[in-house]
Amino acid sequence: MNETIQQYLKEHGFEQFTPKAVLFDMDGVLIDSMPNHVVAWKESMAVFDIAMTADDAYATEGARGVDTIRKMVKEQHGRDIDEAEAQQMYDVKSRIFNEQPLAPVMNGVRGLLRKISRDGLRIIVVTGSGQRPLIQRLSEEFPKYISEDQIITAYDVKRGKPAPDPYLMGLKRAGDLQPWEAIVVENAPLGVRAGAAANIFTVAVNSGPLSNEALKEAGANIVFDSMTDFRDHWDRMFAPELIKNGKKKLNQNDEKWERMYQQVMDYMETNKRRPSKYHPEDRKMHAWIKYNKKRLIHNAMPKERAERFRELLLTAIKYWRSNQYNRPSIREFEINF
Repeated sequence: MNETIQQYLKEHGFEQFTPKAVLFDMDGVLIDSMPNHVVAWKESMAVFDIAMTADDAYATEGARGVDTIRKMVKEQHGRDIDEAEAQQMYDVKSRIFNEQPLAPVMNGVRGLLRKISRDGLRIIVVTGSGQRPLIQRLSEEFPKYISEDQIITAYDVKRGKPAPDPYLMGLKRAGDLQPWEAIVVENAPLGVRAGAAANIFTVAVNSGPLSNEALKEAGANIVFDSMTDFRDHWDRMFAPELIKNGKKKLNQNDEKWERMYQQVMDYMETNKRRPSKYHPEDRKMHAWIKYNKKRLIHNAMPKERAERFRELLLTAIKYWRSNQYNRPSIREFEINF
């Protein structure tokens, strides 16, 4: 068993680790929105004569916005404000945030979600944010993996991060799971503390300016330098547990095919085009697609692999150049495959 997982079980006195769901934070984990939040926090709080730095924004990331505001007002103005006043201030922050450029999806996230879905785990989002446009965007960006009923926001709990309440609700939303049946993915100390307080195995992804040590000290069981790093370690980290619990069965050929599948999908979603035989760096991927397409046509591909390869071909059609004369329609694809 992985030493990190073994240490987690020992610390909590659990006998088993049987992950059935992954509970994701949103800002700085799924969406690279923290730079926009920093701008919005600094400008909005300045309106109320509150000095807020980028470090403050990252240090309080994950908490409910109204809780952060009440804390800052107490520290800098020496007075307590109620939630209603804090909400009015937070509304200013929300307005400025919504005026910022569209934040990109974090690199590596799509590939990670595909792996998690492939392995049969549920996906839940647990965020301290109340930004409706950003929350709605999750179901638009990841329609196959996330819907609004899978998202817990700042308004769903009375006590936000670092209290365990949001992640305890995440366990309930995922199917009344126990702590050893989930994985938390966070990027900030308050969120890490919330995951740890809920006794859930907590992965920290360092997407901000804080040190890895700060995340480890907050209670992270393991820290990765990026989402792509976590994505690349997913199989190595959790495959033994998933295989043991009957959720995953991969042999060496399956793993090789899976790596190539992930590489091609990530390439298309990053570059917004299919691999081309005319680009030297694409030729291996192009040849892999061509070979697997022949196997699909001749019914020589295992059912689960065939279903996933059809998904890849649909993605390839989406990124087919619009002026290409031989671009197939979705209807033609459905007839042929």
